[in-house]
Amino acid sequence: MTRRKHTILFLLTREQWLGVLLLFVLAVGTLGLLHYLPAANEAPTYVVHDSTWTEFADYQAQQDSIRKATWRKKYPRDTVAIHMQVFDPNTADSSILVHLGLKKWQVSNMLKYRTKGGRYRRAEDLKRLYGMTDSMYLALLPYVAIDTTAIDQWRDSIRQQRKDSIAALRDSIYASSDSTPHYVSQKRDTILNLRTADTTELKMIRGIGSYRAKQIVRYREQLGGFASVEQLREIKALQPLLADSLSADSLLAHFVLDSVIVAPLRVNSMRTEQLQKHPYLSFEQAKAIYELRRRKIHLDHIDQLQHLDCFTHEEWQRLAPYLNFEQREKRK
Repeated sequence: MTRRKHTILFLLTREQWLGVLLLFVLAVGTLGLLHYLPAANEAPTYVVHDSTWTEFADYQAQQDSIRKATWRKKYPRDTVAIHMQVFDPNTADSSILVHLGLKKWQVSNMLKYRTKGGRYRRAEDLKRLYGMTDSMYLALLPYVAIDTTAIDQWRDSIRQQRKDSIAALRDSIYASSDSTPHYVSQKRDTILNLRTADTTELKMIRGIGSYRAKQIVRYREQLGGFASVEQLREIKALQPLLADSLSADSLLAHFVLDSVIVAPLRVNSMRTEQLQKHPYLSFEQAKAIYELRRRKIHLDHIDQLQHLDCFTHEEWQRLAPYLNFEQREKRK
């Protein structure tokens, strides 16, 4: 039996004996730490004197006064005395509106609305003013006096200005054309600037719905801008409306170009892929221009391009407004 015990002891190496000893030390240390841990967790007791509480209260009061002073400086209160009087919201100045109890930002909004041409036609329109509460509206209602005669005159002047502008545009179109269309089919008396008209404005013309309006805007973007009203004939979606001369004149009479502003095709710098994106150029035509530029040092006039066999005379004429022969900038 004794020999067996000695054999087991000799089976452990020196490193294993050190590990056993380390585990024993850790176990003893853990038991000792658990023995003293409750005493360490006891909360310490602090004694607060009355003078400390007084100093803390004074500090808090000082900070509160600083915050209140900063708040009053940043957001001052209105000290204007309220004085109710009869007023016209279309003509009353800012001082009258402030003394009626409106906030300064409300007065500013009212003046901006009037500056842009807005008018209050009846007392109920004041409810649309941002920040107008029901109690404020009921307090102001007995003092609202709107001059309806001035409103009618203002409305008539706006209508007359619109009629005059439409008539002037129509007269300028008729004066510049050889023949006056016999019949004009339209939703409204509308003359549109083809260079800037959006889809909402285009749909005001009879026969032009959402699809055709989008096609007009899309073709304008592809061209880089219209150079002539006649280019509307090239849009496939409009061809049913332009089937005969009478309907064509009726439709085209609604459009004018105040100026010709187009995105230029820089023939001395653009690559074949860039040139062929234009609706008036095919891949073969764009490549022919590019190859000609490679043989020529610089192209400076359309006459240098007219001998290309892939173009007809009519194609050169419609493409001419979009060609730009500026010298390519040299790289520094």
